[in-house]
Order: sequence, then C-alpha cells, then structure tokens
Amino acid sequence: MFEDWTQKANKFIKEVSDEMETDKETALRIVKAVLHTLRDRLIPMESKDLVSQLPMLLKAIWCDGWSPDKTPDKSIKKKEDFIEYVFSSPELVQPKDLEDIEGARKAVISVFSILKRHLTQGEVDDIASQLPEDIKILWLQPKIFS
Repeated sequence: MFEDWTQKANKFIKEVSDEMETDKETALRIVKAVLHTLRDRLIPMESKDLVSQLPMLLKAIWCDGWSPDKTPDKSIKKKEDFIEYVFSSPELVQPKDLEDIEGARKAVISVFSILKRHLTQGEVDDIASQLPEDIKILWLQPKIFS
C-alpha cells in the first residue's frame, strides 16, 4: 500500500516535470508552491475534501505549514494575485525554478491541469465554486501555451 502511495505521488511529480520540462526536484518545489497557494485560498472544509483525494506525499505537502484557521486568504482575489503568490513562494529557488511571472502563470496552469486529472469531476467543480471568478478562470483554463 505504501508503495502504491509513493508510486502515485511520483507519477504526479513526473507529469509536472515532463509538462514543465524540468527536473523532478524543481517540479516538486513548483507543485508545493502551487498547492500551498491553492490551499491558502480555499476554505478548510474544501481543503480537507481535496487533500483526501491526493496520494500520501502530496497530502504531506498540502498540510506542511497549514493553519486552517487562517484560510481562506482573501487577499488572493485575482489570478494575478494567485500567480504572484506562487512566484514569490519561499519554496522556490529563484530564478532557477521560475524565471518570471509568465513562467509562474504557466506553472500554475500546468499543475492545475495535472491536479484536475487526479481529482473527481465533483471535486474539480467544488473547488471552482469556492474560488473568486478571476481565479476560477485560471483553475478551469485548459493547458494551452503559445
């Protein structure tokens, strides 16, 4: 069972690594920055529902440093706020992990895209219903880069 959890988490990180064309360590830091930003914007009950669908390693990442009594962080109102929050995450090694805000935007969309593949449609919809309209657009945006 533990091997299954590890394998699922590694698959998720590898998907992000492939999508972002980066190494697994960088992908892991990017995943952590995006998950923490999403976690901090959701109400605690929705966070609990989402994390229940994640493999154990991603659950640990989600919960690392989490203070449910301080969420949702309503200062994250617009997609630009969300992307900036990710870009300035202390989890990242700058400029190695993300060179600029555009790189952070692509990282957010990539992680969201992969995360949605690992969640039930009901959970994807529940998360969308909890987000401000501008961030909901970011959450629901398909991964298409020019």
